[in-house]
Amino acid sequence: MKQAISLKFRFILLSLLLIQVGCIKRTRNIPVDQRMLPAQTATRADLFQQLETRSKQVETLKGTMTIALSGGGPKSGKLTEYHETRATIIVERPNNIHVQVQLPIVLSTVANMVSDGSQYRVYLPLDKQYIVGDVTAPPSSKNTVKDLRPQQFMAGLFVDIRPHLNDPMVKPTFDEATEGIHSYYVFTFVHLGGSDAQTLEKIWIDRQDMQISRKQLFGKDGRVEVDARYSNYETVGAIPFPTVVVLQLPLQDYTLKMTFQKIIFNETVPDNAFALPQPEGAKLVQVTQ
Repeated sequence: MKQAISLKFRFILLSLLLIQVGCIKRTRNIPVDQRMLPAQTATRADLFQQLETRSKQVETLKGTMTIALSGGGPKSGKLTEYHETRATIIVERPNNIHVQVQLPIVLSTVANMVSDGSQYRVYLPLDKQYIVGDVTAPPSSKNTVKDLRPQQFMAGLFVDIRPHLNDPMVKPTFDEATEGIHSYYVFTFVHLGGSDAQTLEKIWIDRQDMQISRKQLFGKDGRVEVDARYSNYETVGAIPFPTVVVLQLPLQDYTLKMTFQKIIFNETVPDNAFALPQPEGAKLVQVTQ
């Protein structure tokens, strides 16, 4: 009799434990759009070789695009969005760039800008201002449009690791990372000179399609100066290139989205393509260090 009661008690106790376990454990399917995307694999050496190849594929670029510009955000507590504009762009790497920004439909010029890598020139017809400054000069205005500079386009358009390869003090590291549902390979270029190591650049390769999806450039204080994201790749003359480039410039607190409609690579550029003399009647504005 006592043995039967003991067995019955053990059965009840076991049942209670199983019920409790069921209360703290639940298995469910994760929605498809929340699951990690398939991730391809590649060796560090192969990926690094691809970066070297990509760095030197484009010598010149001619294109047309739309530009969506916004200033501010969570940092300032205000967001200013500007009307979408059209633009033509000419690039001769490593330094020369010419961007002409126009209003849609009427095609009146909003800004005409050039840079040779050391100095930039911007003509703003509506303000009748002709701005000349050193590319390293700090932002000159709280107005987002007036702070738009041609070398910022150049910084966002291309990934080029060749300057790092020519500096013996710069070493790359290689890691895996995840963000959301994407998996990445990440190259980080670090300068080892001086008393402290300094991160110069990070390049993110999306393992879903093995394309470069992001580039970050860092200043001496470790802050992000340029955060460029690349998407909608198309192959133009055997060269893969992102037709959508979203360029975030945290120090100026604005975002620039370039969407290309037409791209031509490696055609000869006219000698006067990067000339922008001061127009008659335009006020000269010097931007200094």
